[in-house]
Amino acid sequence: MSSRRPYQGFDAINTTKSLGNSTYHSMQAKVERRSARGLTVLGSYTWSHSISNADISSVGGGSFLAGIQDYMDLRSSKSDSIFDIRHRFSAAAIYDVPLFRDSSNFLVRTFLGGWQLSTIITLQTGFAAALTGVVDTTGTGVVSRPDSVAGQNPMLDRGQRTQARWFNTDAFALPVAGRFGTSPRHQIHLPGLSQVDAGATKNFRFYESHTLQFRAEFFNAFNHVNLGAPGLNIRDPNNFGRVTTTSQGAGGMPGDARIIQFALKYSF
Repeated sequence: MSSRRPYQGFDAINTTKSLGNSTYHSMQAKVERRSARGLTVLGSYTWSHSISNADISSVGGGSFLAGIQDYMDLRSSKSDSIFDIRHRFSAAAIYDVPLFRDSSNFLVRTFLGGWQLSTIITLQTGFAAALTGVVDTTGTGVVSRPDSVAGQNPMLDRGQRTQARWFNTDAFALPVAGRFGTSPRHQIHLPGLSQVDAGATKNFRFYESHTLQFRAEFFNAFNHVNLGAPGLNIRDPNNFGRVTTTSQGAGGMPGDARIIQFALKYSF
């Protein structure tokens, strides 16, 4: 290994250099409707692309992050950033339900009137990620990346992606000994997020300064299954490209099933 080191006579050289470079382009749109007839709506959409040659990120607890392969060729490390999210849409709405609010019946007005409904909708594509399983093929102590197979697109079309094959596993091969791999630093994108949260709130006023608030909250209200990370180890043919979990690790996409919670708050 020592004979292949770029600086002979040194087994370990620690350096700190300012060599990271990144670019970010986006189109952002926002729609806002302030309270009108009891309805307030706020929505936003971002279409973006982030490219870099070095990243620092906690996405997935850092498990999806790839380092620089060849410091003598930084251009080969230029790829989608680990936190690259091409599309993100979010919307929030609050609605003061007018039904039964002015009813002459005290019980109907008290228990059925004055409810406030709310929702938050989040839709976004997945983070970028690096494949694993390649060893040191250059004798430099640096783990190589896989090779890209000519004519193969790493990401399948949306209609072709399944839990059994999230990305095109045929697009990658193990590199040969004596050189680095040819694939990008972050080769694929993980599954995205689709989630609707909802809530209902009702205030019961007893005296001028005494209020009891009831809240019902539904996280992932429709119990939508958000897929976790696919198998990224190229040496594991049984799981390579397969999604077997709903978790993407700390800092990744949440994979929780529906959560329902109720709360009471007394103010005086």
